[in-house]
Amino acid sequence: MNNLLLYFCLSIALIPLLMCAEKPGRGKWFNEAKYGVFVHFLGGGADWNRKVDSFNVASFVRQLEQTGADYLIFTLGQNSGYYCSPNATYEQYAGYKAGERCSKRDLPLELAAALSQKGIKLMLYLPSHSPQTDHKAMTGLSDVDQMQPAPQQFTRKWSDVIREWSLRYGSKVAGWWFDGAYNTAGWDDLNQAYNWETWADACRAGNPESILAFNPGVENAFQKLCPQQDYTSGERNDFDSLPATSSEADLQWHVLSYLGTWWCKADGPRHSDQWMIDYIQKVNEQGGVVSIDVHVDEYGAIYPPHLQQLIAIAKALR
Repeated sequence: MNNLLLYFCLSIALIPLLMCAEKPGRGKWFNEAKYGVFVHFLGGGADWNRKVDSFNVASFVRQLEQTGADYLIFTLGQNSGYYCSPNATYEQYAGYKAGERCSKRDLPLELAAALSQKGIKLMLYLPSHSPQTDHKAMTGLSDVDQMQPAPQQFTRKWSDVIREWSLRYGSKVAGWWFDGAYNTAGWDDLNQAYNWETWADACRAGNPESILAFNPGVENAFQKLCPQQDYTSGERNDFDSLPATSSEADLQWHVLSYLGTWWCKADGPRHSDQWMIDYIQKVNEQGGVVSIDVHVDEYGAIYPPHLQQLIAIAKALR
């Protein structure tokens, strides 16, 4: 066999492998990312608007730029029922007046504008269910305990709430990370009127390229729950996993854990700078992405020891 014919045969044989290696569709930027930062900005009560107003976006983004992060995952809210952005649909369903639970300031919108100037993507966090400690909101949203299947009317209403945010933010938000998808029975039946597709369509109403992850918990962190999912939720209690041992072929591998001794806690870091650098390098070499949860105070300042480790990571990997 001459060299030209051999080259041709090898090229034909490699085509299927190359097609499998390249992850098609949305989220190419995420496939190419190295790591990002995850921030729990939570709270509630009478001073919620004051806390949201106190967050210094410009200072926070300057610090985030030093970390070398490709993206930021930021909480809209969690189980208290307080959110750092207005949402008239949520207030209508939950039975609250404007500003009672959803802040008057649109913090994610301001973050998106500042982050875009630095080339950093913004992604948003929400629970898969209504706020579990706000029984008035749960009733208004027709929801049940998060361990039970989601009722049809809840899926419809929650999708309406998400759609309002998605349409407002448009391409300013690059993706969503949904927590607490522990019982999927309420969404798996595509014969029902409201299901995974309803939810995903709401997320992508403003940006069809938004990437989605649904979190079933630490034991199933790399599981694909539905066809609409683009990347693994990756929640772990340590940076202890690698793509080589827990990958699904059509799902972008992603891991999420914390620098301190617990989520958003102001202590640690629990690993040395070099340990984290080596870990992120291994994940990246195997095609994965790492999200790093850090403590941020109400004014938007990253806990100094966490910031210093992130800067060390940036110097090594950037």
